[in-house]
Amino acid sequence: MIQRLLFLFSIIVLSVLAADNMTWTEKQEYCRIGSNDLNTCESCVGKGSNCFWCGGKVKKCMPFDWYYPDCNIKHVKYNVCWVSTSAAAIVIAICAGIIAVILIACVSYCCCKCKEYNRIHKKAKAQKWNDKRTTAQRELEDRQSVRSDQRKAELEAYRMKYNIPAKSDDKV
Repeated sequence: MIQRLLFLFSIIVLSVLAADNMTWTEKQEYCRIGSNDLNTCESCVGKGSNCFWCGGKVKKCMPFDWYYPDCNIKHVKYNVCWVSTSAAAIVIAICAGIIAVILIACVSYCCCKCKEYNRIHKKAKAQKWNDKRTTAQRELEDRQSVRSDQRKAELEAYRMKYNIPAKSDDKV
């Protein structure tokens, strides 16, 4: 059983490799449907990825070489017969567009959230700096008032010690 599978696999690989190294005329001959076979999409696509079915008015099996020569894209069937290549391209383009829009929306949302976070963070940082500055200013004023009170108390102590009248007493 395994030997048969390996044999079939080697035949498929060799046919694909041989088909890739073919010239254009050899590919045309490879993709030509014989008189014993039915001229259908299934028999053409069954030959491998080197052939495509050109439907419409042509109805012919043709070689594929990264483009579809002499065939309208609407009528191309490649690898499977139930999917039109143009329909697959449209569906893939629409899906890619939807994914791109979703990605752009996600990136925009994340950028807006980052900007908002940064704005709030900067605002909080500025508020913290203002609070520190206000606290430092209050402490400075408190220390200044304490020193002023100490100077007044010392001055009053000197006046009491040397019996110097206060300046307010001189005015009266």
